[in-house]
Amino acid sequence: MSTLVHRFVLTGTEMEVPQARREIVDKVHAWGAALDGETTDAIRLVASELITNAVVHGAGPITVALHHRPGRLMIDVLDGDPSAPRTGCAQADDETGRGLALVGLLAACWAWEPAVPGKRVWAEISLPTSMPATGAAAVQRGPFAMWAKRRVGVKPESLTMAVA
Repeated sequence: MSTLVHRFVLTGTEMEVPQARREIVDKVHAWGAALDGETTDAIRLVASELITNAVVHGAGPITVALHHRPGRLMIDVLDGDPSAPRTGCAQADDETGRGLALVGLLAACWAWEPAVPGKRVWAEISLPTSMPATGAAAVQRGPFAMWAKRRVGVKPESLTMAVA
């Protein structure tokens, strides 16, 4: 099975988050994924939360990688801070502290692992499979595996991939 991969690097400023979110959705559309409005919104929100957390709580530069195969999209964010991500305990009137809880609700699974330098936080989103992915120029083949050091809501058979 082939995997489509797209990577880009951010300097780590909040101003980059909206453009990164657009780039992610545009790339998934360009790959030919049949996205409905609900899935598109989920991709935007998950991407925004992962990237914003890396900007606010991590350290730049930030590398964003997308891995797509039919029915699955993994959004993988690498930042330079090794600190574990923490789910917040937001109160009703708090304006922050719900990001990873939202990611957990919208993604099929998410996890984090230490990386050099820093940490990698990823989320896998289920995609509609009515149209095959396209973009042969972006296809990467080979063995893939992701070893999550910390698993949150992950079944072992659903660990997502990183192209080796």
